[in-house]
Amino acid sequence: MIRAGESVTHLLVGPPEHGVVRYGTAVHAALAADDPAGHALVAVPAVDSRTVESVCTPASRGLVHLQFTDRLFGASAPEAAAAATGLVTALHDRGARVTATLHDLPQPSDGTGFTRRVECYRRVAAALDAVVVSSDHESALYTDHLGLQSPPEVIPLMVETLVVPPGAAEPSAGTVSVGVLGFLYPGKGHIETLRAMDDLDADIAFVALGAPSPGHDDLVDELEAHATAVGRPLEVTGFLDDAELYRRMATITVPVAHHRHMSASASVNTWRSLRRAPLVPRTRYTEEMATRSPGTLVVYADADLPATIAAALDDPSRTRIGDDIAVHPTPAEVAAAHSVVFERVCR
Repeated sequence: MIRAGESVTHLLVGPPEHGVVRYGTAVHAALAADDPAGHALVAVPAVDSRTVESVCTPASRGLVHLQFTDRLFGASAPEAAAAATGLVTALHDRGARVTATLHDLPQPSDGTGFTRRVECYRRVAAALDAVVVSSDHESALYTDHLGLQSPPEVIPLMVETLVVPPGAAEPSAGTVSVGVLGFLYPGKGHIETLRAMDDLDADIAFVALGAPSPGHDDLVDELEAHATAVGRPLEVTGFLDDAELYRRMATITVPVAHHRHMSASASVNTWRSLRRAPLVPRTRYTEEMATRSPGTLVVYADADLPATIAAALDDPSRTRIGDDIAVHPTPAEVAAAHSVVFERVCR
């Protein structure tokens, strides 16, 4: 346990709708469910001169846990590194220990930004008292690219149990559709999934459940141009609140997550939280997920995406997780794993 008189403060940086911030909120809730006095939550839009004061109150001595991705801490990787390491140093100066879950670890598919992101994550990780990542795949990225001797702790992303609002349509009740969840950005797989549908009946709709990431409105134009060329119904929903998002997800006939460079995926887990088994490409990460929680994904080889979509449309039950299948890790499992890390750091 955390020592008497101390607590864990979960510090979240960024807009509340961001996936990393949402995840940090869920981690705090899972831990606070059994120990509300031992886990505080502080959320700030950005790191500034007031951040340390908001965390280091007399009642919140102990440990601070961050959720870090470079895009939330600065406009560039060097800015993010400076903000995060400055924050950690200031917290250390106040006597706090600081841990963090690192998200979106650098990988060669980052292209020209890879080297700068590696240096950013190396600086941040070296400043921390303990590092958590969300998959064995991310642990390998950490070891292969950051060059730090101590391996990170692996705590896979939790799968919550989400409830579809009453009255939501089942997939068979409306338009037959293929859906992709999450922000539109290069490499997420929207256009590849749409193109994989070219030989399917033109009445089958393509639905992008989400909005384009800032600066990527051109991806919507690309989707619209291709859908128009083949005569396929297309919808880009834009931002949806949780209730509407879950309702719309329930109407999708075949969920697809054709993101070949994912290292931990909130989108995939949101499908699984609604007991849907999304179609995912075979990668080191998706094979790890399938091993950890069998029967909760439909894994395909890259070239087999068109045939896998067609097979799922013929038998949509393939994309539903059976009542007899447990989806891991649960919030309780994730909370227990974090507690082990926190207690070790606080000894």
